[in-house]
Amino acid sequence: MIYWISVYRASLKAAIAQMLQYRFAILIWAVWGFVGPLISLAVWSAATASRGGGITSGSGATFGRADFTAYYLVFMIFSHLTMSWDAFEFAFRVRDGNLSPRLLKPLHPIHSDVAFNIAFKLCTSAMLLPIWILLFVWLKPAMPASGWSLLPAIPALLLAGVLRYVWQYALAVIAFWTTRVEAINQLFFAVDAFFSGRIAPIALLPGWMGIAAYYSPFRAMAAFPVELALGRLPAEQVLPGFALQIVWLAAGLVLLRALWSAGIKQYSAVGA
Repeated sequence: MIYWISVYRASLKAAIAQMLQYRFAILIWAVWGFVGPLISLAVWSAATASRGGGITSGSGATFGRADFTAYYLVFMIFSHLTMSWDAFEFAFRVRDGNLSPRLLKPLHPIHSDVAFNIAFKLCTSAMLLPIWILLFVWLKPAMPASGWSLLPAIPALLLAGVLRYVWQYALAVIAFWTTRVEAINQLFFAVDAFFSGRIAPIALLPGWMGIAAYYSPFRAMAAFPVELALGRLPAEQVLPGFALQIVWLAAGLVLLRALWSAGIKQYSAVGA
């Protein structure tokens, strides 16, 4: 444990130092995360206004303008804290041969990538905090009935972040077989947009789509901790939600290990 703490401490120091050299660039990337949730919020706010101030799902859940505002503002923050970009970056390393020297190091490349991911979120969250506060003050979202709902949302958010990272790293490893993974990545993120609650809250998805989204890993990566934080989950759905996160995380770890073991055996650097 002491060894891994020292490894991540050193990796984080190096990553944060690198981040601070490109402050404006990383801020632009971070602000880009505002676009999707704010567009969805604008669409659903307009739909709410056209229906007399509220939308009711088939399960009886009601969303007003303030409810949509709370949902998408929290979704925006949680998405930033759980984001991962390795699915796009890993293929570049394979193509230009940059992965080869990383494989010569005594540590798996995923550890330096995790440290870089954490450093990015630490630096950008400090920059974005005033903007998040301003949006909450300006847009006046509906607050949860009890602040205690935030407590179970914290471990759910941590699990969601690890879950998303593991699954997207498994997706990235497909670059061992094909260096052009853009189509696969786009398909993944298209499904993620619908089933994670990014385009619409899970409760508002119709029929089979709502059921599929509920049991998919995408809800566990995004909507579940948001619903917990806002107190929109019945008590009997909290433990099954955590159970689904753990099941999908275990499946992701098995998949990542299998893909890495198979991929590294036939890896040949394109640009090295």
